[in-house]
Amino acid sequence: MTMITHNAIDGTGGLDASIMFETDRPENPGDAFDGTFTFLYNLYGIQTSMADLLALGVSVSVEAVEALQIAMRAGRVDATSAGPTGVLEPTDDLEIIVAQFATAGFNRTEMIQMVTCGHTLGGVHGVDFPDITGDNSSTNFVHFDSTHSSFDPAIVTDYLDGTTENPLVVGPEGTNSDLLVFSADGNATMQSMSDANTFTNTCQSILQRMIEVVPSSVTLSEVIDPIPIKPVAIQMTFDSSGTLAFTGEIRVLISDREDTDLTVQLYYADHDGNIPSNNTISTAEVHSTGYGFDAAFKRANSTLWFYTFSAGVPSGISSFNVSVTPSSGKEERYDNGGSGYPIQDNIFFLEPHSCLVQGTDENGNQNLTVVAAVRNDDSLTNPSLDVVVKTEREGMIVPSLAVESSAMEVWNTDAHDGYTLYTSHFMLPIYSWSTTFDVTVGEYSDMYKSTNSLSDTCDKLPRSTSPKVIESGIFNNIASPGL
Repeated sequence: MTMITHNAIDGTGGLDASIMFETDRPENPGDAFDGTFTFLYNLYGIQTSMADLLALGVSVSVEAVEALQIAMRAGRVDATSAGPTGVLEPTDDLEIIVAQFATAGFNRTEMIQMVTCGHTLGGVHGVDFPDITGDNSSTNFVHFDSTHSSFDPAIVTDYLDGTTENPLVVGPEGTNSDLLVFSADGNATMQSMSDANTFTNTCQSILQRMIEVVPSSVTLSEVIDPIPIKPVAIQMTFDSSGTLAFTGEIRVLISDREDTDLTVQLYYADHDGNIPSNNTISTAEVHSTGYGFDAAFKRANSTLWFYTFSAGVPSGISSFNVSVTPSSGKEERYDNGGSGYPIQDNIFFLEPHSCLVQGTDENGNQNLTVVAAVRNDDSLTNPSLDVVVKTEREGMIVPSLAVESSAMEVWNTDAHDGYTLYTSHFMLPIYSWSTTFDVTVGEYSDMYKSTNSLSDTCDKLPRSTSPKVIESGIFNNIASPGL
């Protein structure tokens, strides 16, 4: 992540992920940046900018070492080209470093704070900077401080007591940029940050500012905190009997609770907003803690518990509330601020009848078949499949993204009462094999569905139904779903 090329006067640059275009520059040696982009690749998408993911990475990484909480705001916009050169290097003199930070909007004290907080973890790779470490082997890695895996003031105390092995302090002459920065005010800031509480509070403040250095055209959201109740993997479908069904999980954030013996239920309103006579959906606890960013973003001293559900909703569904009751306590109801958690049943993706064939055609494309159910309503016509197509960019890990739409055609009219099934075949470039898509009709969409969940064979419909034959005209050995 680079934000130091931000210009606070003209409002350009900052945390905009422009570094993804700049990894081949001499000022950015090594594979650390590309390694970061590879790590974040599967989270990047049409709804999530790489710049936001870089900021989130800062937030969860310092949280993961139980150091401090950096608030997360969204809304960063990815750059479409490389930014200006000027990433600071170990050989720069103090005047250059101070001037660069000043252009980015940081004074001398803040410069010292940011470099110190940024260097409490990590070190220098010899393979990238052999002139500094004296060893160009791939295994050579010289740490910045004596507690290199802990977010603590050792970077400061090691420096002040003369025991530091920080290569940017005690390394070869002319490469001591940390020494220049740390001593830029006669060690006053470093003396202040030697106190553990001061160090933590200072780093929390300066790193927060760092990830919020964005172009003036960008407006960040309010702080995003983990919410107590979050519906996840929500999906409309049909059960084995052909009845309209509602499935998913409820994620419960457990904090300041001693009792995790919970009963979690849903209460729903039907398609027209009415309350059915039996509107309760039960759940079953399936797992805890979560994984990846989900687990890291939960905040310290908290646990995530997931409760799965699957229930028939023959009269449809438009919204639901969630009830959480400890075995020894009072029921808590969550209604999404009074409006309920919205869900629409006018169009939804049918995973069993959809597939992504692994073979490719002569152009290197895979056949993506998507089936969607559309409620029988005169106003719900001409559904579409909207696919996020990834295009490889030379020398870059991060692809460009574009949405391409394909009309869906009627496939079956009598498989499920009240619904017509539509299908679309989309020739997906092999580079986009792991992507997302939406199915849309009018103002309604079932969004952000992943191709990763698809098998390479589409399930057939029951024999009692009569699907419409659709000739794809592309793969002689591929039939429409269910044929």
